[in-house]
Amino acid sequence: MDLEADIERFLLQRGDWVRTEEIVETFGLQDDRQLRQTNGVPGLCTRFAISSQKGFRHVSKATTKEWLEFKHKLRRHGISELSRVATLDRQRSAVTYTNKKLSIGRASYR
Repeated sequence: MDLEADIERFLLQRGDWVRTEEIVETFGLQDDRQLRQTNGVPGLCTRFAISSQKGFRHVSKATTKEWLEFKHKLRRHGISELSRVATLDRQRSAVTYTNKKLSIGRASYR
């Protein structure tokens, strides 16, 4: 049995939003984390469905408005993560540069 394909067929047949709890119960999953991407590992719905507080919907059945809301939410999250990394990188570089400067300065006093 290909669980991912079964869930995709289920969402296609339903054609609308399906509550997360219903998918978990219907397919006997342990919890909803199996449906979502975790630690870079795709979930069972990652390749074909969008999600919201309403649950999951097959991307091909989503309205343009639903798709754009999902896409922009993901894009904002990605930009936010990249911005955070840039800020932390600048802070780390400043500390690393200061430490190198201090250690070089100390070495010259010896």
